[in-house]
Order: sequence, then structure tokens, then C-alpha cells
Amino acid sequence: MSAESQAADEIDEVVDAEPEAAAGQDPADDLESLRQESARNLAGWQRAQADYENLKRRSAQDVRDRVQQSQRGILLDLLDLADDFERAEREAPADDSQADDAWRRGVELISQKLHALLIKQQVSRIETLDQPFDPDVHEAVGQLPGGHNEIVAVLRTGYTIGPSSNLRVLRATQVMVGDGSIESVQQTDSPQDSEATD
Repeated sequence: MSAESQAADEIDEVVDAEPEAAAGQDPADDLESLRQESARNLAGWQRAQADYENLKRRSAQDVRDRVQQSQRGILLDLLDLADDFERAEREAPADDSQADDAWRRGVELISQKLHALLIKQQVSRIETLDQPFDPDVHEAVGQLPGGHNEIVAVLRTGYTIGPSSNLRVLRATQVMVGDGSIESVQQTDSPQDSEATD
């Protein structure tokens, strides 16, 4: 007997046995078991679909995170360059001699282009003038005589990135903070206090 004929005989036996086995079962039980199996299959499909959607969402987020991380590295390098231009502008000689006038204009032009590029990438300076110390955007590197929680000196400019609705700190501003030895003058006698003492 060949393998093909043996396989055909086995199939015939299974097909013949199914009606005999089914004859003893109630059709309502059969229907209920099919419904349960259908419900299990549907639940499994729904879990698989949800897992697939979660995988797609995580993969897309991973790609966005990698792009942001590489963008952040490049922008931090550009910020170091911006720091160098700031130092050059601060240290430029006060006298305007004709000899270095073209050079100075060239340096200023490059600096302006760099700042325009940063603005295009939604990078903006963190304002520190007349601002209290904020650990979310400032990095305190030391203390100097001054009012408590007051920024006394800025050592390195900080920057944020992103639209105004979703700002993130790209680089914190390095500052020196007042040690509290100099308190700001506050008015101790207010009209309410003098009325309360009368």
C-alpha cells in the first residue's frame, strides 16, 4: 500500500468518524462551544492587534527620540561655537581702527548667521536678567555675596528648544547665586502695621 492511499484511507476514517461522534452531541452544545471558540479567537485577535499598534507607536517614538538625541548633540556643539562668538564680541578692542573693521564685520555676520540658524531650529536663550534662581533652567556653580536666591552673575548662557507650548531645556544657564549676605531693602513700616500698633 502506497503512502498516498494510506493517507486517503486515514482521511476517510476521520470523515466517517465525525458524523458518528456528532450524532451523540446536542446541536445547542455544539453551537455554544463554537461561540466560545469564536469569542476566544476574537479576543486573541484583538490582543494581537493592540500589541501591534503598541509596537508601531513605540517604534515611532524610538525613531523620534533618536532623531532628537542626534539633533541635540549637533545643537550643543553649535552652542559651544555661539559661546566662542560671545566671548570674542566681549573681548573685542574698544577702539575701531580701520585695519580690523572688515574682520570685525565678518565675525559679527557669522555670529548673526549662527543665531539665525539656532532660531530656525527653535533654540532660544534663557533670559536670566532680573530673574530669581530656578533649578529647572539654571545651574548654580557657586555663590557670591548677594541676595538669597538671586542670580549674581551669568557664566554661560543657557538655551531652550521647541515651540513655546513644549519648551525643553537644551542647556541650563550656568550662574553664580547670591549667598544671602546682602538682603534687599524691604519696607518694614507699612500703613497697616502702624494702624495695628495704634
